[in-house]
Order: sequence, then structure tokens, then C-alpha cells
Amino acid sequence: MLSTLSVSQSGLNAAKIAVENVSNNIANADTPGYKKRVVQLEELSQMDNQFTGRGVNATGAYRITSQYMYDKLISENTKLSYYDKLSNMTGNIQSIFKETTDSGFSADLNRYYQAVENLRTDPTSQVYKTTLQTQGNILVESLQNLYSSVEQQQKVEKTELSANVNDVNSILKEIGLLNEKMQKFDGVSNDMLDKRDQLELELSNYVDINVNRTDDNYELTIAGQPAVTNTNVRTLNVKEEETLQKDKYTLVDSSVLPPVSYDSLKYNEDFTAKTFDANDVVTYKLNNEFSVSVKMGESITMDWNGDGTETTETVDSSNLTRALVHKINSDPNMKGSITAYNGDYSVDANGNKITKDTQDNYLRIESNLGGSQNQFDGRISIENIDNTDSTIVDKRESIYRGDSSVDPESKVTITINDKEVPIKSGILKAQVDNLSSDSPNNKYQSYLDKLDSFAQTLSDISNEFIKTSSGDYIYGEAGSDESLGTINSMGLFSGSSVKTLKFNEKMVNDLDQNKLDYLATIQWKQNLSFDGKAQDVNSTTKSSLSEFFRDLRVSISADKENIDFTKTTQAGISNSIKSSYDQLTKVDKDEEMLNLIKFQAAYTANAKMITVIDEMLQTLLGLKR
Repeated sequence: MLSTLSVSQSGLNAAKIAVENVSNNIANADTPGYKKRVVQLEELSQMDNQFTGRGVNATGAYRITSQYMYDKLISENTKLSYYDKLSNMTGNIQSIFKETTDSGFSADLNRYYQAVENLRTDPTSQVYKTTLQTQGNILVESLQNLYSSVEQQQKVEKTELSANVNDVNSILKEIGLLNEKMQKFDGVSNDMLDKRDQLELELSNYVDINVNRTDDNYELTIAGQPAVTNTNVRTLNVKEEETLQKDKYTLVDSSVLPPVSYDSLKYNEDFTAKTFDANDVVTYKLNNEFSVSVKMGESITMDWNGDGTETTETVDSSNLTRALVHKINSDPNMKGSITAYNGDYSVDANGNKITKDTQDNYLRIESNLGGSQNQFDGRISIENIDNTDSTIVDKRESIYRGDSSVDPESKVTITINDKEVPIKSGILKAQVDNLSSDSPNNKYQSYLDKLDSFAQTLSDISNEFIKTSSGDYIYGEAGSDESLGTINSMGLFSGSSVKTLKFNEKMVNDLDQNKLDYLATIQWKQNLSFDGKAQDVNSTTKSSLSEFFRDLRVSISADKENIDFTKTTQAGISNSIKSSYDQLTKVDKDEEMLNLIKFQAAYTANAKMITVIDEMLQTLLGLKR
């Protein structure tokens, strides 16, 4: 009888604990990261050979979870966050390029075309000249506003990237502190495990992580790099690197160049030596705005051999490169942004760059400041002029930067202990990709490059042209520099990028009928080249200024649509896993109410047993002999 009382008492205590656990589940149903608890009931072990048991014991409450499903949830959540961030970024760009019938860059471009047409009908009209001046300035301003708005989005993302890295580091430190607390306790509490799971899930929004929880060890890696090992935490850092633009032009026979290499610039490339005669003019043009020229046979006083002594020499094929270097570095409009060198250089203890100037090498031109924002455009034009009659041009040609030239870069990376972390997904991946100019996934840079290509082509074809004997046109300064004929200079636009683009309104007063007839054809020309070189009249790629900009807007919309489609697909995968995981781990109030009824009934039954046994004992104690 007494053993039965003990059994009932154990059942009463176990039912009480189970009821309290049900109440705790219901109370925490909406607590973030909470996983429902289940009380583990075990039969009390036998102490002798009795046939009846000793009762029940509630050994503790454990969490309902699935490590496999949880890890999959983390992985898919990271991918969803990546596409969600990309969708947000491209959405902001799409809103920048949004246009209506009467507003936006396309409308400004059409009004500029119309202003040209109006002035063409009456080249002497001051009203039409003023209108063209106004519309030209509006066109440049509109294009620059688009460009600066995209740049502003980049700046916002760069600021947010730093804030996100701080958030990641804060989460990592919290996980490290939780691990430290867990080590101090004999048993790990369920609420600590829930909290750590919640932090891991939050962390997966930013970066792709992998967690190893074998035995008593805990290791969390970000893109394969250890970030948390038990209580040891390694924080993330944002690293920015900016490299210089380095252009190479070969003007002399490659056989005389020294067989060395520097910074990925190969000195000895296949090259056909050019022949320069008296009166030939070699011109370096920067950003379609500034230029310096060297005329074969002219006398220049400078330090020719790098020994500190200036002498006067006549320019010929043997010293042409050094003469051009001198003029570039002496030009007030150029020396602030670029520096020219005679081939390779070494750096002395004071950081000075030393070139070997005993002979001509290749022409090396570098930007003074690093980063894609300091990119410049340069090319060399050559006029081969008749030896005896300087008014006769025998040939024109252009030399563009060599294939081994180096583009400027603005690179953003995430590091741990100065080692790059190759993040594969998450918010940080989307931001890093769109802040690094060398990334093939950089949407911002691709849009900026296309705007620059538009500005460069607009400037080129509005600067010079040649009218052929058949009445056709050779479009642009680059095209004129490679063709024979009378060059008609307008100088209406200058610059080779959006930032350097200028509308020279004073030149409107010099537009005659011949020039206006040429300008009127630009809006209808369908085979413009946007590669920064001469216009190819035989080009099979049909594109006008209007079509090029329209294609840019279409590509932005297509990027947004494709990203949203992928995001929707990924959201379906993530939500499916989350639904299955929540069904397993989240509190189901209907199920908990059934458990409450079940354990209340058990509690009542055990209480009834104790009452019955108590009555039996009272009856026994009340018997009289």
C-alpha cells in the first residue's frame, strides 16, 4: 500500500512538471527562436525483484529540433537574403532611370535634337542659338545627374556595408559569450541553445556560414574561414584597395625595348616600327579635351638623358617618346591627373620614380590617383605630313592603349585577420560585388560604364567630322584622326566620360550651315560605335544615341525582372523548408491543449489514488480490536 502511495506521488509530480511545461510552451509560442519543449518521462528503476514498478520520473525537458533541416534553412536563407538585397539595389537604380513622356534624359535628348533642327533652319537666329545653348547644358546636366545618382547609391551601400559588418561582428561576439556561459554550467540550458540558433539564423542573412557542433566543440565558419571557435571570436573587416590606371603606347621599334616586365605590363609586344619624317606630328589627347603635340624636326630644350642637365635637341624617331613625356608632364591641364614615363621605372629610397632615359622606351602613362573614379581616356594621333609641303597630309592614324595596359580598380573585400573571405552569398556578397569595379557581377559599374560610353561617343561625334567627296560623313574626332580629308572642328562637346563631359556653349555661335547639316544627321545615325574608337561606317551593329540609352534602360529593367524571378523561386524554396521546420519545432497551441488535458487527467488520477490510499490508511488506523 505504501509503495502504491509512492508510485502515485511520483506520477503526481511528473504530471505537475508536464503541465508546467505545457504552460511554458504556450507562453513562449511567439518568442523568436523558441523551440517547443517536451518533458522526458522515465520509469523509476527497480531496486529489488518486485513485480510492480516504483513509479515515474520527469528527467528533464528537451527541445524538439532537426539539425539537418536547420542547417538547410540557414543555407537557403542566405541565398534569399542575397537576392532580396540585389532586388532592392536594382529597384533603386530602376527608379533613377524612370521616365515619362515629357521628363527624363530621353526627353532632354529629343529636345536637344529639336534645338539643332531649329537652328539648322535659320543659322543666324539668336533665339535658336540661345535655345540650343540651353538644351545642350540641360543634356549634360541630365546625364550627370543620372551618373551621380548611381554613384550616390554606391556610397549608400558602402556606408551600409560598414554598418552590416559591425552587426555581423556584434552577432559573432554574442555567440562567443553564449559559448563561454555554456562552458561554465554543467548542463547547457535550452534557452541558451535557442538563443544561439537564433543568432546563427540572423547571421545567415549577411553571410554564408557553416556550423560544426561535434562533441563539446563549436566552430562557426564564414565562407570556409573560422570566425568562432568555442569562445574564440575573429571579427570581420572591410578592406578597400585602389589601383592606378597604367596605359602603354609603343612608338618605337620593339627590338630596342629592354626585355623586362613590370606590374603586368609586357614591354615586348609584336609591333611594326613606325616611320617618322620631317613635319610629322604626334599628338597625345586626354579625355577628348586636352592635347599636346610633338612635331618631328622641332627643337626642344629639356633634360634628355636624366642627368639633370638640360640641352637642346631636334626631335626625331630616336627621342620622340622622351619629347612626348616632357610635353605631357609640362602641360598644366594634364599634370594634375596623369604622369608620363619613358618606359619602366625603379623606385629609390625616397619613393622617387627613376627611368632609364639614355634611349627611348615605350610611353607609359599613369593616373596620379588610384581607383575607378580616376579613370582617364587617352590616345595618340599621328599626322604624316609631306616632307616638302607642310599643307599636304599623306596619312592619319591613331594609336590606342596596348592590350597589356592596366585598368584602374576600386576593390572592396571582407577580411578576417587580413585574409580575404570569399563570401558566396548573403547581403554582404551583394554589396561587395557591387562596390568592386573588377567584379563581373557589379551592376552599378556596368551602368556607369555605359553612361560613360554614351558621353564619350556624344563628345567625339560632336567635336570633329570630315565631309567626303560623295557627300557622306566621317563621324567624330577619332574617325577624323584616322582619315584623309578636311577636318571640320566644332568643339561643341568635350570630355570622354560623364564627369568630364562639357557643353561648350560659346561654340554654338560658330556653327554654320555645313556643321548644322552634319549635326542633324547624328540623331538618325544607326551604326555609332560606343567603344571609344573611330566610327565604323561598315559596322553591322546598329545603334544610335537614343537606342543606346534605351537599351541601357531595358537592361536595367531586365536585370530587375530576372533578379525578382530568381528571388521568388528562392523564396519558395526557403519558405517550404521553414514551414516544415516550424511545423516540427514551433508550438502548436491545439496540440498543447490536448497535452494539457492529458496531463491534467493524469494529475487528477494520481491525486485520486493518493486520496483512496489515504482513506484506506485512515480506515485501518481506526479499526479496534
